[in-house]
Amino acid sequence: MTADDVRSRRLIIAGEIGNVILIGVLYLHALLWLNTLNCEISEFKSNDQTRIKRSSKHLPVDLEDYTIIIGQDTIIPRNVLDRSCSQVHQFCSEKSQRLTGFPGARGSPGDQGPVGPPGRRGPMGIVGPIGLVGEHGSLGEAGRDGKCNCPFPDMYVQRVPIPGPPVIKIEEKMVPVPVVVVKEVEVTKLVPFEPTPPGFGPPEGWAPGMPKPGRTRKLPRYSTVRPPPTPKQKTTKPPIHVLPTEKNITMDEWNAEMNISTPRPYMGPPTLGYNRKECILAAVGIPVLHAESQYGRVGSWMRDALPNSMKTAKRRWVTDGFASPVLYEYEDERQLLDKVQKIKYYVDYLASGTGNVVYNGSYYYHKHGTTSLVRYELETGVQVEKELDPEMSHVDCGRLPDHTFEECNATDRHVWLYDRPHNYVDFAVDENGLWVIYAGADSETMKMAKLEPDLYMVGKWDVEVNTTDIADSFIMCGVWYGLKSACNLQTQITHAFDLYRNDTIPGQVEWYNPYQGLTMLHYNPLDARLYFFDNSSLLSVNVRIEEDLPEYIDD
Repeated sequence: MTADDVRSRRLIIAGEIGNVILIGVLYLHALLWLNTLNCEISEFKSNDQTRIKRSSKHLPVDLEDYTIIIGQDTIIPRNVLDRSCSQVHQFCSEKSQRLTGFPGARGSPGDQGPVGPPGRRGPMGIVGPIGLVGEHGSLGEAGRDGKCNCPFPDMYVQRVPIPGPPVIKIEEKMVPVPVVVVKEVEVTKLVPFEPTPPGFGPPEGWAPGMPKPGRTRKLPRYSTVRPPPTPKQKTTKPPIHVLPTEKNITMDEWNAEMNISTPRPYMGPPTLGYNRKECILAAVGIPVLHAESQYGRVGSWMRDALPNSMKTAKRRWVTDGFASPVLYEYEDERQLLDKVQKIKYYVDYLASGTGNVVYNGSYYYHKHGTTSLVRYELETGVQVEKELDPEMSHVDCGRLPDHTFEECNATDRHVWLYDRPHNYVDFAVDENGLWVIYAGADSETMKMAKLEPDLYMVGKWDVEVNTTDIADSFIMCGVWYGLKSACNLQTQITHAFDLYRNDTIPGQVEWYNPYQGLTMLHYNPLDARLYFFDNSSLLSVNVRIEEDLPEYIDD
């Protein structure tokens, strides 16, 4: 074993001895500290007991009679505590509150109390803005062929034979204008013969298999070309209208010298003029169903009575409800039937009633709650507002946010036009132009006015007919016609008044309401048909007219 090994072993032994000594010292120190702590705890306990005993010796005997001890060192007089508790209880009773204690066990449920009265109705909110136009849906699959189950054949009870289409005769007239020449041209047009409804028999002598009946009409042809000049005969005398001594004389100077006056054209405001077509309604045919409205049961539908293009002539328009700020447009009747609607016109005002029309590319309607009429141009969006009559009926019931009306008494509003609610103005179009039908606020008589396209009034009439005695009306050939009922299946057109002759026309014409809910009736001179809206159904009917003047006019 070397010296280095001996030295390392000694160092290890010395380190182990040092560890043993250190552990012993630490043990003795811990033992001494524990003994000291036990002595201090016992001394504290003895001092506390001594203090309690010393303090109890000085307390009076009747301490519990007038004091209350809270804890070890707090003593409160009993009267003070009682007064404080009474004040707290009084405060809680006045404030309808109770001191909350520990929660007790859950009790059994009590009986159900009576239903309380309904609360007060809150105030009406502000009408929100109109939403954006939605996108049209995809075109659906074609449906199956339907079966006609309409009650149309039962329209008339008796079959009244009526001769075929009459021949219209136009007499030759010479127009006192040197540029215009009127000629008579005989035009023969074959009209396809269709099965006629009950009450309209075919022409006499016609049988199945025979050729279709024709119609011969004499129509005037207008030409702006001057007629060819007639050759002048050679004469030695000068013409009468030429002065041989003056060569450079003008026509105006010659007229002044010959004392000839030329009438000047009329430059004043528009006037009523003459009736462009004189005819009287003789009968109506079977209603034709065009489509079903995709909106409500109340509304109107229309066709432009004076279109400016073929594309405009194919369009159709629909309104919804008794008052609406929206006009729905369809490109043609096919889209109307398929309910493919792409364009919506949001007018600036609420259009009142179901008597609005589209005429010459503009939408004419009554501004709700006012005495004004509005013309809205569909292409440009420009609109013109003009007052019709300050004494017309226009005050209606209150309106709800969804454009419907509240129920109100007759004393809270003006008299309605016709026997249906919320209608005050009814536009009409015939061969003479634009008309308007309305009621007066003070009287229940029917009022009518002839309008220009710019809403200028050229004539006004008062017809002695109660506004609530008829269901609807229209104007055709300058004659106003009134329908008796809009809810009965079979009814009559009982009123007729010639506006140009200011005379009543006697007689009545049978009418048929297929769905017993008519809300609009208009005549369109473009195709000479009556268009009407009947309980969400869009229908039209042809008319049979008499162009010969009746006997009552000759008297």
